Amino acid sequence: MKPYQLAVAQTVSFLGDALRDRRRVLEVGCGRGEVARRLGALGFEVTALDRALPPAPPAAPRVRYVERDFLAYDAAPFDAIVFTSSLHHISPLPAAIARAHRLLAPGGLLVVDDHDLDAPTPATLRWYYDVQELLAAAELYPREHVDPPAAELTQRWRVAHAHEPPLHTGLAMRRAIAEQFDVRDVHVAAYLYRRICRHLPEDARGVAIAQHVYSTERRGIADGSLAAVGLGVIATRSPGG
Repeated sequence: MKPYQLAVAQTVSFLGDALRDRRRVLEVGCGRGEVARRLGALGFEVTALDRALPPAPPAAPRVRYVERDFLAYDAAPFDAIVFTSSLHHISPLPAAIARAHRLLAPGGLLVVDDHDLDAPTPATLRWYYDVQELLAAAELYPREHVDPPAAELTQRWRVAHAHEPPLHTGLAMRRAIAEQFDVRDVHVAAYLYRRICRHLPEDARGVAIAQHVYSTERRGIADGSLAAVGLGVIATRSPGG
């Protein structure tokens, strides 16, 4: 196991519970295909889509890779569409939700596993940046991946997430989905550990650190000292529309 695979496992657990008997699945923003391959191993027929796939992504049973812009993608209706840390990037947002609606069969499922840009409180960011800085000082985290300093914590977070076009907030994503889908569930969860996991050493130390950071974030959310930054949304396309 590698550190980043802790986040992959959490995503697959959430998606597997949400998808259940929805067999034909489109994953938007598949990246290296880790989630798609695990879903394929669970028996789902997965189309793994990304604007820029890695060279020769590993073949896997029941997984088909497609390199395409989601807003220009068309195919036979899917039973489910999952956005894995990708919806906040896709603009314009109403067009992305409309495309998902078009690609889903009536009664089809839309699942979003993402994060809310507006969720972190100053206390949450202080914890997050303390973890980054401590691991970097111990030479267990690349200094170039520590967010640049700023006058105050919220500004530091915003600068690190500056993007053109701007990234979508959790509220914007929830509202856009609700305009075209029947929202069944919205939940929050740990997320910042995922950003740490990406750059930890790919050895037993890195795995142990990833697990500790994840557990610490979850405990902080449970006792109210940290805000939950992860966002999950499950919605359905109405059978008649």
